[in-house]
Amino acid sequence: MQAARILVVDDDPGIVKQFTRALESEKYRVEPAYSGEEAWEKYQQAYFDVVITDWQMGEMSGVDLARKIDVLRPGAHVIIVTAFGDEFEKVISLGRDYHPFDYLQKMVDMNVLLKKVAQAVARRDPIIEALEEWVEKHPEEADEQTHVDFSNPPQTWSAREMLAEIQGNTERGREEYKDMVKLTFYLMTHGNIAEGVMECARNT
Repeated sequence: MQAARILVVDDDPGIVKQFTRALESEKYRVEPAYSGEEAWEKYQQAYFDVVITDWQMGEMSGVDLARKIDVLRPGAHVIIVTAFGDEFEKVISLGRDYHPFDYLQKMVDMNVLLKKVAQAVARRDPIIEALEEWVEKHPEEADEQTHVDFSNPPQTWSAREMLAEIQGNTERGREEYKDMVKLTFYLMTHGNIAEGVMECARNT
């Protein structure tokens, strides 16, 4: 299984460095961002298992970023870092709008940080996790152009390409992700994968 990818967002380079060092010590793959705008750009281009973001930053706050992420990928694991007192209570009250996974209060204890990240990673997307495991265990097969999608005309592409598209959150990746979920449900309820493929094709 590939190591979880974490997006760390803070306009203080020292905080980013501190968090990165702690996370990399646990073998996580860390991507830094130094503003909400930079983080949003990176999030749209790649899949991250967890986002850790400061609340107060420039024009796009951590809350603004979390709201955008929630619209793009509902259920994403976003951890908000905020101060104590009134600021913390305000961020908590806003949580109804963007459904954060959890909060961290400054000054952040690195053991608490790692614990919360581990809890979030434990709930990582099972479909992406399964694809990552399959590609890792079957590297040669993963590059074979054998998968046929439901586009018109149909296109063939490899499992590795499909994983990259889904992780990149591209339009094609999102469509393939939905088709995989629909096909799984059809198989569970009808027990016939061939009919499930036809059903996905009809609904595309």
